[in-house]
Amino acid sequence: MVFLCPQHQHALIPQAHDPGSNVELFRDIKAFRGEMFQLFQNRIEAFTATSTTDEPLEQYSQMRPVLDADPDIQATHKQRGVWQDRLWAKTLDDIEADRSRLAAVYHSHRQGKGSLELNPDLKIPSHQLKAKIHRMPGGYVDGLSEDGLDSGALYDHGVFLYGGGWFGPLNDELGYTIIHQVLAQHYPEFQPSRILDMGCSVGHSTLPYAAVYPQAQVWGIDLSASLLSYGLRRARTLDQTVYFAQQNVENTDFPDVSFDLVVSHILLHEIPAIARKRVFAESYRLLKPGGIMVHLESKLFLDPPSLVSRYFRDTEVWTNSEPYLGSSRFTDFPDYALAAGFTPETFNIHYATGHYAAQRGNGAAGWIAFCGVK
Repeated sequence: MVFLCPQHQHALIPQAHDPGSNVELFRDIKAFRGEMFQLFQNRIEAFTATSTTDEPLEQYSQMRPVLDADPDIQATHKQRGVWQDRLWAKTLDDIEADRSRLAAVYHSHRQGKGSLELNPDLKIPSHQLKAKIHRMPGGYVDGLSEDGLDSGALYDHGVFLYGGGWFGPLNDELGYTIIHQVLAQHYPEFQPSRILDMGCSVGHSTLPYAAVYPQAQVWGIDLSASLLSYGLRRARTLDQTVYFAQQNVENTDFPDVSFDLVVSHILLHEIPAIARKRVFAESYRLLKPGGIMVHLESKLFLDPPSLVSRYFRDTEVWTNSEPYLGSSRFTDFPDYALAAGFTPETFNIHYATGHYAAQRGNGAAGWIAFCGVK
């Protein structure tokens, strides 16, 4: 099976295209990625075999310019961008092929559960205007259309294709990972009544909280009006109640002690170090006494386990427009938590395999959860 799971065909997923064309595209991308990692492995093994040091960081600093100058690796880096652009282009084609139906469904959900608060005067942080993250057409912030349909559907459908089902049928892997592998395991008695998801985009990770904690009021905030507009309609399509608001996670409009649970899902690697520090501080400010903060991040990105994965991460910065991947050392995050107000006794780092990854029998820890109790 090419995809790790079938995509859940909710009403805002394009359905007029040939599904086989997406399978073929991802098969080609998967084959390319395999060849890329093998090339990196071969070159790195050749370098380390003759290296004069066994210290990994020193080895890496010595080999990085050698790898970057390798013609085969340079060609591979260029092709990484080409494949990413092809994926987005295919996703846009799928949307266009089903535009009439998608638009009808989208606009039929103007009314319903939850709410949407947009702020046209919101000042977008400059660090989010410097690049189109993941090379996504229109970017996360600007959007492709005024109503949000194009950007939202592009992100929703495109994320599934990019991961080949890695994030689950509804791209909700990360929300369920926090719920089942962090909260349930480490805070089993915890029952939040107000939940905030920072950097929620279209709500992939937000909706699991509404499903698992039906008594809770669930909020999702993001800078992108387009993704939030789509996210509200997607939530209504999936019969979940979420309150979306256009806000800056570094400095929200919510009053102090507003939430029992503050979470984020792979947000931290998309923002620079100074913004990460502010997110921890804002999380602490917003939590009620006894409330819990959980920021989930990729172990591959924050704590690469090998020279190959480190090189992949560092070159994602420019091949896939991920400018802030390496802007914090792993050891910086406890400092952010302590500066925010958490203590060594109330701040913990937990590792998780991933909700669907565990169901597939993968026991390796792919995710890092930065947790604090106020």
